[in-house]
Amino acid sequence: MKALNTMQFVANAAEEMANYKRNIEAAESYDMAKRIGNQAFGYLNCLITFLNTMICHENNDFTGDFDEVIDNWRTDIYQAVINNAVATKQDHEIIWKLLMKRDGKEV
Repeated sequence: MKALNTMQFVANAAEEMANYKRNIEAAESYDMAKRIGNQAFGYLNCLITFLNTMICHENNDFTGDFDEVIDNWRTDIYQAVINNAVATKQDHEIIWKLLMKRDGKEV
């Protein structure tokens, strides 16, 4: 089996996340932005599953750094959905809940 090229893996994941963010920003409705955001969160969950399989002493640097990258991508996706919610004039409670989720606080 060919060894995993972690740099290529991260580059591909970054490109996917950029596409999700772009699609959220281009969404014509909040419902569409929310749907695309949920797809992005599903993708992030898959990345977390991969990350969890990589945990071992030899990979500590990679797994620690990649965990932080995933957290930043999650924040970016929430912010893109928040921006769409503001632009489409969603109720302030929806925006508040999204802000809380973005900041990792329970709603």
